[in-house]
Amino acid sequence: MINTIVIPTDGSDTALRAIKYGIGLAKKFDAKIIIVSVIQYPIVTAHTGGPILYEPISDGFDKAANENVSEAIDLIKAEGVAYDALIEKGDPRFVLTTQVVDQFHPDLIVMGKTGTNALTRLLIGSTARYVAENAETNVLLVK
Repeated sequence: MINTIVIPTDGSDTALRAIKYGIGLAKKFDAKIIIVSVIQYPIVTAHTGGPILYEPISDGFDKAANENVSEAIDLIKAEGVAYDALIEKGDPRFVLTTQVVDQFHPDLIVMGKTGTNALTRLLIGSTARYVAENAETNVLLVK
């Protein structure tokens, strides 16, 4: 039985497909959706000794996360599915596999196979792959 579905969003086309797929599952099982956006601020260093304007950078990430969640909520509401929304800060791999799973005890995580950050995938690996391998719940990856 599927009662709770977590759907992370980063605003990518793949995340949008995962949201739509998750909505279909939620309707079929009368499940609640937890839409999650995780803000991972970049590590900013200044080798020149000049000031680091971190606030405008973080404001942009915050704004993008809010827009991504709002877009998902609009889609979910249009289908009449129960939902909750969460914006967290941190490494999405760990937030999704520990914090979100511990808080909501989802029966399923539905997420896009790839996200927006190709460089991160090359350096540390795919968030989706990490979640699929480490989450203590079922994970469905959407292409």
